[in-house]
Amino acid sequence: MHKQQTASSCVGEALETLQTWMQSSDYAGYEPYDMLNSPYFKGRWARRQPLATLMIQSGKHFGMGLRRLFRVPASKNPKTIGLVMSAYCDLASCRQESESEARYLKLELQRLRSPHEQYFCWGYDWDYVALRGTKLTAFSPNCIATYFCANALLDMAAVFGDLEAVAMAKSAGQFLVQRLNRSVDTKEQICFSYSPNDHTRIYNNSGLAGALLARLADGGQQTEYLTLARRSMRYLADQQRPDGSWTYGAGRVQNWIDGFHTGYNLCALLEYRRATGDASFDPNIDCGYEFYKRSFFREDGAPKYFNDRVYPIDIHSCAQAILTFCAFCDRDPEAFALAQRTAHWTIQNMRSPEGYFFYQHHRLRTDRTPYMRWGQAWMFRALARLQTFLASEGGNKTYSAGVSAAVNAHSA
Repeated sequence: MHKQQTASSCVGEALETLQTWMQSSDYAGYEPYDMLNSPYFKGRWARRQPLATLMIQSGKHFGMGLRRLFRVPASKNPKTIGLVMSAYCDLASCRQESESEARYLKLELQRLRSPHEQYFCWGYDWDYVALRGTKLTAFSPNCIATYFCANALLDMAAVFGDLEAVAMAKSAGQFLVQRLNRSVDTKEQICFSYSPNDHTRIYNNSGLAGALLARLADGGQQTEYLTLARRSMRYLADQQRPDGSWTYGAGRVQNWIDGFHTGYNLCALLEYRRATGDASFDPNIDCGYEFYKRSFFREDGAPKYFNDRVYPIDIHSCAQAILTFCAFCDRDPEAFALAQRTAHWTIQNMRSPEGYFFYQHHRLRTDRTPYMRWGQAWMFRALARLQTFLASEGGNKTYSAGVSAAVNAHSA
């Protein structure tokens, strides 16, 4: 019991200092890909290749020094807001201020929604230009950002009975169904694109879209969503390799295997399972989870970025590992201890004296850049989830109830 209290106080202290640090800038910050936000790079010339990629990659490698040089402004990312909102929903049982913070963040999601779109949807706060030609302007909607924002709104509905949050999440579901392309579309399978402007086949992206639709299906009352969710999970399951792994996507240059996207895939399958009760994909969940456990961690709990090499150890991998193990607490008796082990390593090795978390740990150096979405929001989300588990001694806490069930529980 004493060990549990020590772990809880360690996580609690890390949460408190991180919350204070994030609130001091009103959740605005910098991102690995935000160099094109510089006032010096606003012309079309800066979006041409290979210059655009050179600037974006330079921003990833040279941190705050380069951003200060080119006056890149701090800005708010909708996904940051969604992740932090979900964290406050987790913390609602033990912190009175959580509801007021969550309601403030809901207003921010309303303000930061993608412009010129019929439905609620969200994107990132920077212009992005891919080496092979894909261009997305700031706040252009994408599936991943929309998933995390809509999921947070459903968390808010489940915890606080917020009807407006339900309506916003349902609208986001319509964005997935009506605006995303279907890169694969057969009777048994569907793969949702990353944005309305592409036909990519990125496995975690489509899986998370299916998981959100399953949650919005409301226990089967929304038949179209339920069918789409199952087809999305079938596509995700069929892309799994015999050893339990997934590559990032189907493209020729998307054949790497990394830890946090594997965690996304596993959590998507679990969310679908809990929302629908459909056990069809349990073999894929179990096989993928065993691959995840044996392939992505050092003995001390440090998460590897890729399955075949340790470095860099990335803060995003740390956060997703904690969340993935927490998600599996009701399926694996070791998962709770593994979540604590990774959290302990991260707090000891990736945390600054000011309370924020570093970007990456390399073999010979540490990149201490405090990226807001990539690092701080993810760690706040992960530590909040772990704290609720520590408070309940490892009990599994999920918000997979149907939409109307969650709201009715508060109005009864």
